[in-house]
Amino acid sequence: MTPFRFTRPMRPQKPTAAVVIWSAAALHIAKGLIILSSSAADHSIGIASMIAATDDRRTLLGVGLLLSSLLAIFAVRTRPGLFAMFALLPQQTLLMITAIGALTFAGIGRYADGYEPAGGGLFILADQLPRILFAIAHGAAAYHWFWFNDGPVRKRTAVDNILAQARWVSHGADPVEEDLLLIPADELREIVETNIRA
Repeated sequence: MTPFRFTRPMRPQKPTAAVVIWSAAALHIAKGLIILSSSAADHSIGIASMIAATDDRRTLLGVGLLLSSLLAIFAVRTRPGLFAMFALLPQQTLLMITAIGALTFAGIGRYADGYEPAGGGLFILADQLPRILFAIAHGAAAYHWFWFNDGPVRKRTAVDNILAQARWVSHGADPVEEDLLLIPADELREIVETNIRA
């Protein structure tokens, strides 16, 4: 008996994107609390960049960091669309400010507290590269809430019901080949008949 074969459709990996946004929210909550409680970290590159961008308005910056985190957390829990897009923009903006600050200090060749490392700007760039890449990763993660899955939810069809009742098996013989849906012909006939009657 020859089974019918269907390839499994690709789906966007939204959980990974959510981890990036949650991480940025945790980072901004921590920085917001630090800024509101102390000035000890004012000369770190990230905080110095944000303080300069807000014209030394510490309270406004601290509250803004906390609010941007809350908005991002709400955005992750909602469907893609206009709200999610605007809710993620403050967090993305803050990450871009710190990334631009890192590039600026690397170009100047000294840290925000005036320290000039032996390696100069290249040392600072290497040190701050994770900050720059995190801003880019957050932008890519936020994109999932801008455009993916923003179409109307369609009703389940008979084909959806058939596929839901079928079982996925991994094709172990050839690891390059995609997973296949294997349904013996008599089982497929039974599933189709059941769904047509329903």
